[in-house]
Amino acid sequence: MLVHASHYRTWLRLVMLSALLPASAWGGQTANPALFSRAKMQAVDLKGLRVWLGQPVQVTAQVGWQQSGPWYDTHNENGEPANARGASAWAFIHLTPYMAKFPKGELIVTYTLDSDTVANPVTVSGFQISKDGGEHWGRRYSLLMQHMTMTFVPKLPDSLLCLPSEMVQQTPGDEHNYRGPYYLFEQGGERMEMVPDGVRAVDFPWPAYLWTSPQPRENWPVGARITGSTLEIGGRLLGTGDLEKKGDKLWSAILWASEDGGYTWRYFSTVAEPDRSLASRRSYEGPTEPNMIQLADGDVMAVFRVGSGRSWNLRRAYSHDGGRTWTKSDVLPAWSVSPQIKRIANGCIALSTGRPGIHLWLSDDPRGTTWQDIDIVAHHNRWAPTPNERISSFEIKPSPYLSETTQWQTSSYTGLVEVAPNRLLLAYDRDPERAPSGPDDLSRVFVLPIEVERK
Repeated sequence: MLVHASHYRTWLRLVMLSALLPASAWGGQTANPALFSRAKMQAVDLKGLRVWLGQPVQVTAQVGWQQSGPWYDTHNENGEPANARGASAWAFIHLTPYMAKFPKGELIVTYTLDSDTVANPVTVSGFQISKDGGEHWGRRYSLLMQHMTMTFVPKLPDSLLCLPSEMVQQTPGDEHNYRGPYYLFEQGGERMEMVPDGVRAVDFPWPAYLWTSPQPRENWPVGARITGSTLEIGGRLLGTGDLEKKGDKLWSAILWASEDGGYTWRYFSTVAEPDRSLASRRSYEGPTEPNMIQLADGDVMAVFRVGSGRSWNLRRAYSHDGGRTWTKSDVLPAWSVSPQIKRIANGCIALSTGRPGIHLWLSDDPRGTTWQDIDIVAHHNRWAPTPNERISSFEIKPSPYLSETTQWQTSSYTGLVEVAPNRLLLAYDRDPERAPSGPDDLSRVFVLPIEVERK
């Protein structure tokens, strides 16, 4: 077979280029070498694992502000008459960051810009895009009409479908059909399409709790949310979510299913229901904020929050039939809010969570049976160049919402993505968690490079 010389030269250049690519190249994606340089990373030796922790990169920083007035002085975060917590919620403090990756490797970080309450006159989150693997971040755009962290569904060739965490009744009084906007980030974040009521939840079997708020009646959110993670199994898209039924005060972790790529959703199964024997204990909330992965053997493993504080460990359940039924939940050593979980290229399972603190939990067995812990706050504080970049602790008065009196300057919500085989980026925040002490006491979001090796 004859090969034209110009074709041969093109082929040769491609071969030489591929030989020069670093080992981290993965499906056209390459981890940023500046972030994962071993010279800038610290090794942490665990049993069977060596974990490399890099230097935090700041995504954003801004002084917090306060929302006050008659509503905030008389209502709590659920829009009910104030009792123990009372008034004046702080905004841009409880940032609850989240991170997702585009198919071609660009990154997006989202974080809330409104108060840590559902009873907001406006719900809004911002986002920033990184085009270089997380080393630099573009400007913030305050365009997302959501308070809770959202779920992203990858779309080829290089898009992300952003699902609404908060939905509203299709029409006021309809307790079984819900709507919310979708945001389609295209071309690695170069453009965004927003479709009002573009996401539909139809024929929901139970009336969900309805949160009253200062917003117009049509904008009151329901207690049936799509939030956490998605998996494609059996030709359908499955998404985690949580449910607070009408007349109940406890959450259930549920699974939604979509047959059209994420635009229409129906209830699929219940991952875990609340344990009524724990309802009287301080800060017990019921199963909420679930996240899931598919294991190497095909089973699905879901982890979820049940309360806020050190005494509330995460729970975990398995499904052997693609999410239709679930085992009785067991207790993980990790605690306590918004777990993010990934099964990475070498088979290890990484789990980020916290409150108090921020922790990375790692399991080197295929079913997540045993876990080892890395204190991310301790690593961050060894790096922090100034006191106002440290994540510190302080004492608070006893609260019915917390099971301890020590509070850390972070929401303990995280985002976790694998940017190349066994190379992770972890998003987290540094929040004053009270009125800022001065103009330098800023709310900040960081991303941390992490590499996990098997010994």
